[in-house]
Amino acid sequence: MSDTNEPYDGVVVFDESESVPIVGRVPSAYAEVIVFDDSDAEIIMADPPASDGDPAVLDVREEVLAEPPARREQPYRRVLEDPFEGQRSEVVAPAPARVRTTGPQDRPDWWPEATGISFELRDAWLLPPPQDIDTELPLPQTQVLSWLRAHRELIDAAARRRGIDRRAIAAAIAWEALVNVRSASWRAVGPGKVHVDADVVRETEAAGYLPRRTSAERERILATPAGAVDYIAAVMAAKADIAAVFGFDIRGRVDILTNEYQGRSLREWTEHLLDKRGTTLEGKNSMAVWSLRHLHYVELAGDKQAAP
Repeated sequence: MSDTNEPYDGVVVFDESESVPIVGRVPSAYAEVIVFDDSDAEIIMADPPASDGDPAVLDVREEVLAEPPARREQPYRRVLEDPFEGQRSEVVAPAPARVRTTGPQDRPDWWPEATGISFELRDAWLLPPPQDIDTELPLPQTQVLSWLRAHRELIDAAARRRGIDRRAIAAAIAWEALVNVRSASWRAVGPGKVHVDADVVRETEAAGYLPRRTSAERERILATPAGAVDYIAAVMAAKADIAAVFGFDIRGRVDILTNEYQGRSLREWTEHLLDKRGTTLEGKNSMAVWSLRHLHYVELAGDKQAAP
């Protein structure tokens, strides 16, 4: 071949009787999409990405994702072939839906199927969104806030009865629903994902904060909002009472209460405090950090003051 640098230098072109022509195209924004011959697959269609300059569209990192139902037109379809079975199966990949605002007028018909809230608070999708707040929140946060408001009296009563900050209870429930999103759990049921047979739960019952119960009884109670809230508050109260023995007042410390709700058993918490005399306590796990960063959010669910 000549030394000239042709656009397709190095391509071997067969005689027309041996191969189909090779057609080159300029790379496009969808260069990664493979288009098969019409006889092998359906046409792949893709909409161009939304303009970056549109301020009305939430970034996908806000985790406002929702799966549209099957009856809606899908942005693209793809056909894959199984080389082992030699049979073709259709795979339809739904595109995420981006939702900007959160009022009733924005509710799509697939609302109860939207994603972003963990299984234990799935009923939050059925509640009306708040109408008295100016803050624009992602869809899951809006509905979890509605759930916290709908159960405000339960949370406030438990906080007063146990003498702890109501925001800690609300933050624990919100974090489990929005950050620790699960479709199901073998160990936890109900708001806050209290583990049915966790050491801290059994210890809290044994210490007299709650009646002693069997696993089956506990599971049935924890599946209800009232039962779950009571257990969350009881565990936090037990941790606060132990801390008081060592000179620490954590009843109004949302970061410490949530840190320990997600953390140690009562025995482990006591051993931890043995080495903390004369020092300060810090909440550093993910629930504690999130709770401090979202105090305004949990305050929107009720009174911001700590329980007396």
